[in-house]
Amino acid sequence: MPVATLIAYLTRIRRPEAAAGRPLGELADSLAGAVQEQWSRAALERQLVQPEPIPVQWMRSSRPLAGPMSAAVESRQFPPLPGLARVTPDQLRSGQLQDLYAVYGGLGSGRVVLVGGAGSGKSGAAILLVLDALRHRAQVPAEDRPLIPVPVLITVHGWDPGTERVGQWLAARLQQTYPLFAGKHGLADAVELVRAAKVAVVLDGLDEISEDLRPAALRALSSQADFRVVVLSRGDEMAAATRQEFLQGAIALELRDVAPAVAADYLARVQRDPPPAGWGELISRLRRAPESPIARALSVPLTLTLVRDTYRGGDDVGELLDFCDAAGHAASRQDIEDYLIDRVLPAAYAVLPGEAPPRYELHVAQLTLGYVAARMSQAGTRDLAWWRMASWAPTVPRVIATGLVFGFMFLLGAGGRPMIALIAAPTAGLAYLVGAELTSKPPRRMAPLRWRRLLSRASLVKGPGYALAGALFGGVIFWLAVGLRSGLMVALVAAIGTGLAGILADGLSQPAADDTSPLTPPASWRRDQAFGLMIGLVLGVSIGLGLGLALEVSHMAPLLGGIVFGILYGIGFGLVWGLSYPRTWTISLTFAQLALRWHTPVRLLRFLDDARERNVLRTVGPVYQFRHARLQDRLAADVALDQPARPS
Repeated sequence: MPVATLIAYLTRIRRPEAAAGRPLGELADSLAGAVQEQWSRAALERQLVQPEPIPVQWMRSSRPLAGPMSAAVESRQFPPLPGLARVTPDQLRSGQLQDLYAVYGGLGSGRVVLVGGAGSGKSGAAILLVLDALRHRAQVPAEDRPLIPVPVLITVHGWDPGTERVGQWLAARLQQTYPLFAGKHGLADAVELVRAAKVAVVLDGLDEISEDLRPAALRALSSQADFRVVVLSRGDEMAAATRQEFLQGAIALELRDVAPAVAADYLARVQRDPPPAGWGELISRLRRAPESPIARALSVPLTLTLVRDTYRGGDDVGELLDFCDAAGHAASRQDIEDYLIDRVLPAAYAVLPGEAPPRYELHVAQLTLGYVAARMSQAGTRDLAWWRMASWAPTVPRVIATGLVFGFMFLLGAGGRPMIALIAAPTAGLAYLVGAELTSKPPRRMAPLRWRRLLSRASLVKGPGYALAGALFGGVIFWLAVGLRSGLMVALVAAIGTGLAGILADGLSQPAADDTSPLTPPASWRRDQAFGLMIGLVLGVSIGLGLGLALEVSHMAPLLGGIVFGILYGIGFGLVWGLSYPRTWTISLTFAQLALRWHTPVRLLRFLDDARERNVLRTVGPVYQFRHARLQDRLAADVALDQPARPS
């Protein structure tokens, strides 16, 4: 609840400043705690820890993705991290996922390129590497801890290496991501952490930025990165980029397919002993026919997890074997992968004996997730940020709805005079259009109140602008509807209220939530609402006082009665304004529009979080992603966005 979030915030409002002036070692420890919380939660969501992780192996890539091994091993740029030995060439030939940290921490150049095919487990390997690094950092003696950098896992998108240096971009991402870097001092602290090599960077998604930026990114990392760095990408895209530029001093490692015997052993370990007949047949087939289509299909973590997670009803895995047998020799690896992907939603929304039925029926999930997938694919993204969903529906209905709401509120405040509604409604709609729809601002979230920032030069300069806007908005409306004296009174108090509310908004706000923020999507939604309520109540009480005085001046009510009415009205107005000020208002209206046209749930964010609980979606900070990119592609292919959905 946003009110609960607001109350919880107010109990902490006197907390001291978070980042300004703190020693780098203390900052690094705080960052390590935030990163640990972020990716431990992600590892549980992605089932990287429980059930038992899939035993993925890696080998040194034979493809021309990096320079010679000697350049990486013999480099003296970085000494081995405390508790680790310098890496030898033999250690780089092959290994398990748990060996990656020894390579990362003992390689002289400190640079690793990790590639693999779609579904090979790159992101999972990166998360486990980060958690291994944090675990090692926490276990070394206290005097050695400052020598071990804090690993941060971020995506490359949003970085233009032609205009922004690596260190500057990384510091900005740290500020966007973690609350302890909020404000001007926070950015300076992030810059110092990067400059002092107190952070190491795991860069995911090089293959998801534009093709022309990939060589430029590798060139910039080669010449500018003075910290340990691991770059993840699909192999073909990295090979294409390295024809122009490669990461100097890096060792290139490639994730291997899961051998059929290893896949069979893994499936046996996650089943009861002895396994049901169908599972026993599948495990046996993997061992005796390692070149069969089913063995090739189950050679990557993606399909192994699909078999593990979608066949949960006793011995129903026999359906998979029947599919392979019915298709005969025409059954290909692609056919089997598609078959398993198509099982995700039916399995997630199945009614299981002894469990409560799913909150949403399967046909609702298929329709809604298909539409969401199509919109994401149309935008060319794997990230679903709720505050960017306003572009999915026309703007005009939201502007009209907002204008009508505020017109009605002004109508109540002016004693039922229709003129004020006729003036206020289009004015409020226009203000909403300019302030919310055209700016497409990301969600705001509250920081501990910092008086220095509250009284900073920037806030004090903006304050008169807010005051002038409030005076014109409230004063002109009441002047035209009630009279000049009442308009001047409302303008004066509205100016004070909007000025204070604007300064308070600047003093409380933090950087926008980013795609790797520790906040979950529902938490970022609630905090955005709480932020709006805080500002709305300050503004509403101020306007209420002005209204009460205006009613007395215009002889419409005695002073005490006018002030009581004005305060009560102001609180109501402030709540309405506070709910419509943040991004949640715009997106809530968008959800209603989508429900009318596409028959999606009105409370779409609740639906998305339910899909996350069913392992259809996952979260990366405050954004959702489909747990399997192939699932997004399959769902999107079946949706025509130019035609509205038909209700079932």
